[in-house]
Amino acid sequence: MRLQKHGGIFSAVNPADWFRHWRHPNHLMLAVPWPIFFGLIAATYLLLNLVFSLLYRIDPHGLAGVAGATTSFSEAFFFSVQTLGSIGYGALHPASLFTNLVVTAESLVGLIVIALMTGMAFSRFSRSTARILFSEAVTVHDYNGVPTLMFRVANERRKSILEARIEAYLAIDERTIEGHRMRRLHPLRLNRDRSPLFLLTWTVMHPIDEHSPLQGHTAGDLAASGAEIVVSFSGVDETLERPIHAHHSYPIAQVLFGQGFVDMMQDESGEGESFDFANFNRTYPCPSTEPA
Repeated sequence: MRLQKHGGIFSAVNPADWFRHWRHPNHLMLAVPWPIFFGLIAATYLLLNLVFSLLYRIDPHGLAGVAGATTSFSEAFFFSVQTLGSIGYGALHPASLFTNLVVTAESLVGLIVIALMTGMAFSRFSRSTARILFSEAVTVHDYNGVPTLMFRVANERRKSILEARIEAYLAIDERTIEGHRMRRLHPLRLNRDRSPLFLLTWTVMHPIDEHSPLQGHTAGDLAASGAEIVVSFSGVDETLERPIHAHHSYPIAQVLFGQGFVDMMQDESGEGESFDFANFNRTYPCPSTEPA
């Protein structure tokens, strides 16, 4: 087992993790991407039909209506497809006790497999997924006379998210007095960490004052300590009325000192203000004071 840093946090990585997924097939089928999900279903379907087609061939005269004197592999395979899918028989049909027993077993397996696959597909379709966009960088500049860390969050679905909540943490390597190295998560107090209704964008701000864990650290210190800004978002999808979650992390290289975000509200020369989403990631030079 080894450790790997992901999203500002160290997690255990075991080379045998892939094999352990097979002990929890429900988790595996929910976690894999859609192409792999359909690929696993197709592979399972093909494997079951291959297994039962081999069983049908044990009794070479167990199927009636075959073209030759005995059952061929292709005839056994397509007979298995008809049985597993409850399609119904045409020319081919069971003609011995052994084959009827195999048909009974395959019909039971087909009912169970189809029910499981349908349930997993429904679980994937009904699962709430967050389409939360985080800005490409974090900016630090003076805001009301206080150095302030800022980043932006956007709701890509343009559907309201209720009871939105966001949390930010400073993930940093620290050493104890005894010399033990620890990965610590220090909460960053935000000017506003909740919103009753989140529709478009949200500029999240953290003042770097005497209560901030960033106070007293320079950009070089933070880089040497492997610092990252870890962000967690949660809310309730208004359409599905289910909780959604999203997370992101910013390495210290993506923290821009002396930069500020371009305003997304633009004046249209007397025609009123408009919302320009193209400015979501744009920054401009802005006076700032590095944490010191």
